[in-house]
Amino acid sequence: MQQEIRYLDFEGKRLAYSVYGDGPPLVIGPRWVSHLEEEWDDPEQQPFYVELGRTHRVVRFDRIGCGLSDRSLEPRPTIESESRQLEAVIDAVGGRAAVFASSCCCLAASQLAVRDPLRVERIVYFGGYATRHDIPPAMRTSLVQFTRINWGLAAQMFASLFDPNAGGDRLQRYTRMQRKAASAEAASIFLELDLGADLRPVVPHVTVPALVLHRRGDRTVPIARGRELASLLPNARFVPLAGDAHVPWEGDRREVFRALTGFLHGDVPAEVDARSPLTSRETEVLRLVATGMSNREIASTLVLSEHTVHRHVANILRKLALSTRVAAATHATRVGLI
Repeated sequence: MQQEIRYLDFEGKRLAYSVYGDGPPLVIGPRWVSHLEEEWDDPEQQPFYVELGRTHRVVRFDRIGCGLSDRSLEPRPTIESESRQLEAVIDAVGGRAAVFASSCCCLAASQLAVRDPLRVERIVYFGGYATRHDIPPAMRTSLVQFTRINWGLAAQMFASLFDPNAGGDRLQRYTRMQRKAASAEAASIFLELDLGADLRPVVPHVTVPALVLHRRGDRTVPIARGRELASLLPNARFVPLAGDAHVPWEGDRREVFRALTGFLHGDVPAEVDARSPLTSRETEVLRLVATGMSNREIASTLVLSEHTVHRHVANILRKLALSTRVAAATHATRVGLI
């Protein structure tokens, strides 16, 4: 099955989006620069979208100014205009959707969730942030200028940041993909917008359920920015992931999908499942145990005391008649309890 490319009119400009799979819509917001066709043909990215498409209608789009969308950037983009593009795509696929917001798209997704929460069912924030105030203004200016003046080297530099473990062929392919996605001028305009925005006053008003995923070794957006984002969201769970890739399709995808499963499908209370001896809270704790989180991390994520989490884990092991956390997570995953 192939993705279907479609177009919609957005404020007089052509906005390209793609649809793959069946089920409830999951809108994957665009990254810094994107190209629907190039990314679909990428052997690293397509399996990620196909896996999501097993349970959802995967919807992706190119922000105005890059990819298959209109390349004009007049007037200059703002976070508000970016949120309206996300809104237009959601309207095109049913009017309400879950959103997978990666990196800079977290800004537009948050803006829309505050302005019109009925459009957004829930948000997955991956490698995201509310602000990049950790980057000094002079460095931000330098990065923008470097991208505008030497887009080839800048694209290569960003490719190596997004996936530090990629080999030469992979880096070259991702570098070419970025250069096909956007011009030097467009890339620098988007970078200036994404690095300069500060949504810390907005994010506390995002009331929809949120899952914040962030790799511990992310070199593009440090995990401290993800923790800050999660702390500002009133209805969020924070799940740190192993690895250093900034893009979700690289690294251990199994860990990503384990974290997504309960959140995207809704947390069905385990008490109503006759197969499970676990309570809903114990099931939630075990899901986080399966991602490799410590009791302290689980306590922080669920806003519980570490002692309470320890008691839940002990009850889980007793009910499942198993002696280790790894054995409990493996068994529960195999039999479908989490």
